[in-house]
Amino acid sequence: MTSLTDHLRRVPFFRFLLPFVAGTVAGYSIEGFPLYIGLAGLSTLFLLLITFRRAGYRTAPLFGTLLYFFLFIFGWHWYQQRQYQPKPIPDKTPHFAVVVGYPEEKANSFKTILQLLPEKQNILTYLEKDSTAVNLIPGQVIAFHRQPSAIEPPSNPGEFNYRAYMLRHHITHRLYLRTKDYFITTGKVGLNLRQKALIVREHLLSIFERYGFSGDEMSILSALVLGDRENIDPEIKSEFANSGAIHILAVSGLHVGIIYFVFSFLLKFLKTHRKGRLARLFILLAIIWIYAFITGLSPSVQRAATMFSFIAIGENINRQNNIYNTLAASAFLLLLVNPNLLFEVGFQLSYAAVLSIVFFQPMIYHTIYISNWWLDKIWGLLTVSLAAQVGVSPLSIFYFHQFPVYFWLTNLFAIPLTTLIIYTAFLLLTLSFIPFIGKAIAFLLHILVKALLASVWAVNTVPGAVIPNISFTAPMLLTSFLVIIFLTLFIIRKQRIFLQLILVSFIILAGITTINKYRILTQREIVFFHVPRKTLIAAVHGKNIVWISSEDSIITRQKMGIYMKPFEQLHGIKSSVIIPLSGKSAQQFPFLKKKNNMINFAGMKIWSPEKAEITEFMPPTDLIYLHKIYRKDITKFEAKESLVAQFVTNTPLFSDKRSEKEEKSDMLPKNIHSLPDKGALSANILISDKNKKSGIKIGYITH
Repeated sequence: MTSLTDHLRRVPFFRFLLPFVAGTVAGYSIEGFPLYIGLAGLSTLFLLLITFRRAGYRTAPLFGTLLYFFLFIFGWHWYQQRQYQPKPIPDKTPHFAVVVGYPEEKANSFKTILQLLPEKQNILTYLEKDSTAVNLIPGQVIAFHRQPSAIEPPSNPGEFNYRAYMLRHHITHRLYLRTKDYFITTGKVGLNLRQKALIVREHLLSIFERYGFSGDEMSILSALVLGDRENIDPEIKSEFANSGAIHILAVSGLHVGIIYFVFSFLLKFLKTHRKGRLARLFILLAIIWIYAFITGLSPSVQRAATMFSFIAIGENINRQNNIYNTLAASAFLLLLVNPNLLFEVGFQLSYAAVLSIVFFQPMIYHTIYISNWWLDKIWGLLTVSLAAQVGVSPLSIFYFHQFPVYFWLTNLFAIPLTTLIIYTAFLLLTLSFIPFIGKAIAFLLHILVKALLASVWAVNTVPGAVIPNISFTAPMLLTSFLVIIFLTLFIIRKQRIFLQLILVSFIILAGITTINKYRILTQREIVFFHVPRKTLIAAVHGKNIVWISSEDSIITRQKMGIYMKPFEQLHGIKSSVIIPLSGKSAQQFPFLKKKNNMINFAGMKIWSPEKAEITEFMPPTDLIYLHKIYRKDITKFEAKESLVAQFVTNTPLFSDKRSEKEEKSDMLPKNIHSLPDKGALSANILISDKNKKSGIKIGYITH
């Protein structure tokens, strides 16, 4: 039996990748790079050079240990060296900036990226909707008279950290420009490769429009074929996510793989001799990167193109190519170029899916022999979906807190239809200059896109199509991967110890899950969210939540869903209701009573007067919430400061200038909490026995 060491010896890049990734995680988790770590790295490099010159059987283990330790330190240092260090934006007018990409239409504006000149700092920009904004093209230079503002960190629990996400993409500021705030100059800046790719993609999109594609069909087609998914309706995107087909909407490994495998098959005849293999390799690489170019060179397609480039090189040069070593080499190169990719969800899902398919799919496929050709192909497609889910499911549930139950059914239709759509779409783009042929191809393409939308919609309407709001913590994620790793080792080695480790991991996972379920069932929390100019309060009682809003239920879901959905997912909520803040609610709950402006939640009394009416007749209360407060009313709080645990307001009380903030903070009661200044406030009801309150613990999200 081949030993585990022999298996690892065949995948050198996999061995290099592990310590490098561990070092990257250390660089991400630990601020700064200690001097002693740097000295240890230099010492290790020195010892590596010595042992390399005296390489032999006896020094090999020492050399390997030193190399792995050096890669760990290098990964740590490299991650921190590659972090974007934004420069302050000068307070001057006018600013000059170059348009980086085509404006993308949003509900009330156009979104684009501007790059300041000469600072070369990227600004997320929203432009007023008009003919000037829609006609902007990459490379144009505009001048404007407004100062960009920094992107704020999240101020609500569970809220997506948009600032950290944009920082990884070298964007730290945002800006809104009305038409009168900017003008287009006569200057123009040379285009980089990605901007040229966007121009080519825009031209190809116009061909689809010329042949009658619009609305949902156009948005899905442009996403599947050319990677432009900015215009997909949120409801359509939700249907794809709930049915387990969201992965096909981003041009990535699936799409590049479809292109690669068909041309790899067509060029198979060139593999018979050495020069033919080289010609085949260059043709395949050219096709992969031309496709990446016309799809706009997005990060996901660059990642997929790099992965399949390594696969092509390994397949055409080395007959003993190891797919795991090839995948590890591509990941190592990508992380060397941009170590931030390790923390991108798309990167993690792509490699988890491919590794899982490569390892598990053959085993699952060979468990059943099917003689019928069509049934065998369906079974093969089904096993690909099942194998991918082994590696992807823990990550998908951790990040998105839901599980599409019928993913296997969706992919039986979605993957073949996606394949046909891609081939037909490129046929249309190639022959679009011949009108009568183009119309025939476009007719077929319309049918295929409609069939895809219909199949996704049909699966999404099946009862129980998705399990929502799954509370899946980081310890549960890590333990799940331990189960997968030990299962993999057991399949490779067939040793009893790995079976025992799988059992132990399952027991640990069950224990963590039980603790998490108990936490959810016993949670008693009220949260005041920071929503500009709106009121949003969450009362959490076990798996139930009551939202108290200043808007009606429909508007609340539409406008404040970005705050509500992640919060419900984080807390494992199964039942969600919205009631109005003002007036009497028709709905009453065992754990929450609301009468006019008084709320009683699990024994905690909250008063929300219409105005800052703090009088001697104020009802006994634990917390007072005021949507708006004027500075002249602050003195009213001082008299009642000892009687109320907390005052909460949605009014900013401090200016942006620190000296002024410090000066005004002296005149405020210590127990007043401004949501715009300090972020969301949460009050946990601590219970000792059932239905008995033993205290209130208050905390908040800081900026």
